[in-house]
Amino acid sequence: MQNKNVTVFDLETTGLSPDCGDRITEIGAIKLSGNKLCGVFQTLVNPGRKIPEKIVEITGITNEMVADKPTIAQVLPLFMDFVQDDIIAAHNAKFDTSFLHYELKECGINKNFETYCTLLASRKEVKTSANFRLSTLKNHFNLKPMGAMHRALSDAYVTAQLYLKLTKNWGTDTMSQFEKEVELLMNSMDEDDIYLIDPKIN
Repeated sequence: MQNKNVTVFDLETTGLSPDCGDRITEIGAIKLSGNKLCGVFQTLVNPGRKIPEKIVEITGITNEMVADKPTIAQVLPLFMDFVQDDIIAAHNAKFDTSFLHYELKECGINKNFETYCTLLASRKEVKTSANFRLSTLKNHFNLKPMGAMHRALSDAYVTAQLYLKLTKNWGTDTMSQFEKEVELLMNSMDEDDIYLIDPKIN
């Protein structure tokens, strides 16, 4: 696994099940090469349906914020170009991949992934955490968020750190290195747009 790039991603959605009509409202992803952050992808997505008020309260993503954003059919080809043949990782990957595979099928894109779930791995590897929610594990490992939790890129950023912890790729300078790399990337972004940044970091 260590010889292959990993795309750690998170989705925000209108609800819990794509089969019940719920749709993606945001994609955030961090690309890792070894323990280096080498790419960021983030976009809001117009879900084509109203976001329930209870979901707005959790994520902070409003119907007004997504009204003029691209549809998932417009976003997915770009996201797949970003992912390439990477391993994909997520916290509770079953949830995120259910939406991803549903939308890929809807868009006629045939894609299979090797998947790593930090939730399942944490249950095996972490013996002293009160529970295995991402927010709890963030505090347990003293991981640093990027903005508010329950936004896709911030959750992906925390999950990427957790992934490195669980796979024993976390070094003494990893956090400071991450912060420098993400600052470099974020400084070239415009808020709430599609970000497809894949710099060569030596």
